[in-house]
Amino acid sequence: MQIIIGLGNPGVKYSNTWHNLGFMAVDKFAIKHDLNYKAGKGKYYSATGFVNFKKVVIVKPVTYMNLSGIAVREILDYYGVDVSDALVVYDDINLDIGSVRIRKSGTAGGHNGIKSIINSLGTNEFPRLRIGFRTNVIASILDKNPSVLPDVVLSRIPDKMNEEIEISLERSIDSIEMLLDKGIDKTMNYFNTKNEL
Repeated sequence: MQIIIGLGNPGVKYSNTWHNLGFMAVDKFAIKHDLNYKAGKGKYYSATGFVNFKKVVIVKPVTYMNLSGIAVREILDYYGVDVSDALVVYDDINLDIGSVRIRKSGTAGGHNGIKSIINSLGTNEFPRLRIGFRTNVIASILDKNPSVLPDVVLSRIPDKMNEEIEISLERSIDSIEMLLDKGIDKTMNYFNTKNEL
């Protein structure tokens, strides 16, 4: 079984913001593979099915980003699986737009959703897929005033960026599918070196 957890904030207010790239990626994956969400046995929605002959559970916490760890703990306990069987999908402002990175573990890197998961699970040893969205404009804004970071990540994705975002999401889906088929090591080796738009 593979648990795939997309991070984001629930509600229309946040639906097209940078901080919801994790939600957007798992939604696109669920649509492609005809997986339908329903309320879970905790603070999350989940969609279950088979992809590449492997059971997959897509999870979207409804705790809001900063409390994501609550839902992650609940879903792992419900299925009785180890965190190594989960993949956390989320936005990363430190990666250029169009880039994705897959790792087996790591720090929170300033991401509050990942901080919450680490605190809840008591470990940072869990696989993650990071979706980059740093642009020259965003970099310039943050260089001048780092304190506006929360406003930047919660800002709407401009329509002119739709093409780049679509590339990022497609790349994310491809990497999840490869992980299901060939495992995380081969997926890391392939996708972590192919990040040009």
